[in-house]
Amino acid sequence: MFDQIWQEPMGKVAETYGLTGNGLAKICDRLNIPRPSRTHWTRGQDARERRPALPPPPIGLSEAVAIGERQARQSPGMRKRMDSESRRDQILDASASIALEEGLSALTVRRIARDLGISETQVNNCVGGRNDLLSALARREIARQESRRRNRVGRNSDRHTRIVLSTIGYLHEAQQRGPLLQMLLRNPEVKASLREERRAQVETGRAPILRHLTGTGAMSMESARATTAALTGVSLKAGGIVASRRAPLAMVEQLCLTVMMAGVVSDEELMAAGSGQS
Repeated sequence: MFDQIWQEPMGKVAETYGLTGNGLAKICDRLNIPRPSRTHWTRGQDARERRPALPPPPIGLSEAVAIGERQARQSPGMRKRMDSESRRDQILDASASIALEEGLSALTVRRIARDLGISETQVNNCVGGRNDLLSALARREIARQESRRRNRVGRNSDRHTRIVLSTIGYLHEAQQRGPLLQMLLRNPEVKASLREERRAQVETGRAPILRHLTGTGAMSMESARATTAALTGVSLKAGGIVASRRAPLAMVEQLCLTVMMAGVVSDEELMAAGSGQS
């Protein structure tokens, strides 16, 4: 590319790739490829033969870049643009890959724009600034985990089976996607922005459990909240261990299920005893 744009005018080279001169110039800038000035082609032959050295590509970027198949240049009205929702998903997918491979410190609006071949303005328009991006990525991960949990649990009406399925599903999700969510929720800005949402989600998730435990009047709301919080804490701690790869999934799964089901049985015994006394 460097040789081409110094041998022929930018517009002519761009046409061979189905691009505009301005579009090719932006690509060159992202790749650190020096390009001729507007007056370069009006100079004499000796002046045109002088050109700067080609610097190395940006860190993390290969020297080989796929621009696309050669095609006839399209008019603006013929170009198919990605809708905002698809672009947002594309940005979040790219963000997740960068975060998992290189950590959150590598995740910047500029990096995403460069990797996707779009402008930083497009990224900002779709997801906002960097903190907004991180929060949106965390929300998506939480929503996906919750959706899959509901699908698994909804297949069975037996309470014990639902608890087992929910716990196993959560731990498997923690192993597969947990590292990204754990990383995001350790970020102070993300944690602060999601605090109220997370609190509301927890209350919504606990509501049916609390109704079950207090429905017969055998257990007080205070006791129901305490035992529910304790068992939830066990599950979350187990998920954190799996996500951070501190212990094998099978071991954590067995221990967590043992504690969870013991707690459930204990609650049921307390409810039965309280109901009998009343």
